[in-house]
Amino acid sequence: MTHHALFAVPVEKGRIIPSEYDEAHTETCLNKMFLDKTLGEFEGESGLSTGPQVLNLHEFEELQWLFRPLTLAVRDYWVNVLGYRKMMYVDAHDAWANKHFAGDSTVAHNHRDGWWGQSQVSGVFYFRKPRGSSNLHFINPNDYLLRMTPYACMIGTNDHSVECQAEQFEYLLFPSWLKHRVPPSKVQGPRICISFNYYGHD
Repeated sequence: MTHHALFAVPVEKGRIIPSEYDEAHTETCLNKMFLDKTLGEFEGESGLSTGPQVLNLHEFEELQWLFRPLTLAVRDYWVNVLGYRKMMYVDAHDAWANKHFAGDSTVAHNHRDGWWGQSQVSGVFYFRKPRGSSNLHFINPNDYLLRMTPYACMIGTNDHSVECQAEQFEYLLFPSWLKHRVPPSKVQGPRICISFNYYGHD
């Protein structure tokens, strides 16, 4: 007897480690931006976020140590993993940072809505990831169909999701249409992640 997992959604994980100099300058840069923020200011986020005012972190000189290799990784993922069109330029569309403490979370969403409508590949980089802090949970795109089946995990308002483990200085890449959420953090933190969207154009 054999089983086939059809229509799998590829999520890529990698690692980019900053130098001590780049790490220190990035932390200073982000902390300055977080000083002016209030909890829950960015829609869907209960923690701190540089959005919606600052959505261009990919243009910051302090973060080029991250976005230069990240862009190469996205382009490889675009062509060789997702099988998207080769004859397109693939560039960052926007990028912002979120800071979570104990109890902070992000509601289920994807990046094909609102001002993210142009993106095809999204991702997250974990700049600070304390042990025990929350991971990203990806929601099965057939969630609404699975509610018609007797899955044990689908009782009540539970979703059919998969937790994707990641550590500090690791990143995740995924199709922008894939819904995801971050459950409430169980540690004081802080958990700092940089989220981003990429798009293809002629």
